[in-house]
Amino acid sequence: MSLRGRVVEGLHSAYGLANRLGVFDNAVLGDLFVRTYFAYKRLGDPFAALTRRQPDLFRGGHVLDVGANIGYTASVFARALAPGFKVFAFEPERQNFERLVRTMRRRGLADRVEAVHAAVGASEGTVGLWRDVRHHAGHRITTDAFRAGRGVAPSDTVPLLSLDGFVRQRGIASAVSFLKIDVEGYEPPVCEGMAALVAASSRLAVAVEYSPWAMEQMGFRPEPVIEFFRVRGFVIHVLHEDGGLEAFDARRPERHLAGRLYVDLLCARQRSAS
Repeated sequence: MSLRGRVVEGLHSAYGLANRLGVFDNAVLGDLFVRTYFAYKRLGDPFAALTRRQPDLFRGGHVLDVGANIGYTASVFARALAPGFKVFAFEPERQNFERLVRTMRRRGLADRVEAVHAAVGASEGTVGLWRDVRHHAGHRITTDAFRAGRGVAPSDTVPLLSLDGFVRQRGIASAVSFLKIDVEGYEPPVCEGMAALVAASSRLAVAVEYSPWAMEQMGFRPEPVIEFFRVRGFVIHVLHEDGGLEAFDARRPERHLAGRLYVDLLCARQRSAS
C-alpha cells in the first residue's frame, strides 16, 4: 500500500473509532471535523479547479449536487453560481445531511444551497441505506447484490426520488447548468431517472464518478453509464485534479483508471477547452 493509502486508511480507522464513541455528536467537535475535512478536500480538488478554469459551466443555471455528503462540493459550486440560481444538494444519510445544513448556515451559503434529504435513483419512493461507520462518504444504497456480497442489512430507510421528478416539481427542468453525481456505485439508476432532464437542458454538463468496481458491487454493469451519455450527444472527458480534461477512451477505460477504483468524468454536449 502507498504512503497516501496508509494515511487514508489510518484516517478512516480514526474516524470510525470516533464515530462509534459518539465524538462527533458534540457540535463543536463535529464542526471541527467538517473544517478539517474541507481543508483535506481542497488539496487537489477537481471541482474547485474546474470552477476557476471553466466558470461558464456553472453560470446561467442551477446546480444539482447528487451525493452532497457534508457539503464540500456544494460550497464550491455555490460560490460559482450566477445570481438568482441555487445549488440543490441531495444527501440521504441523516448525520451527513444535518452537517450539510449546519455547514451551509455557518458559511453564509444557506440562501444559495438548498439541502434535500433524499437518495436519488430511477423512481420515487423509499430505499434502504447502509451506513459505513468508518467513513462518512462510504454509505451505500442497499441493492440485492450489495446486501448479498457484503452480508449486510439496511441501517435506515430513506426517501428516494428521481431527478426528472424533482426538476419537474420545481419547474426547473430547462434551467439546470451543471450536475454532479457521486453515489458510490448507484450511478446507473440515477442516470435512468434523469433522461427527461438531460433532454430539456441543452447546455447541461454532468460530472460523474465512474467506478466499475463500485457499480459491480451494487449489481450493475458500468458500460450503460457511458452509453447513456454517448447516445445523447455528450462528449466524455476525464476530469483531472487540476481541472484539465483528457478525452475518455470508452474502448479502454481501464487505462484511465490505472489501478485506481474510480475516475471523475465530465460529460458535455460541446467540447470544453482543457
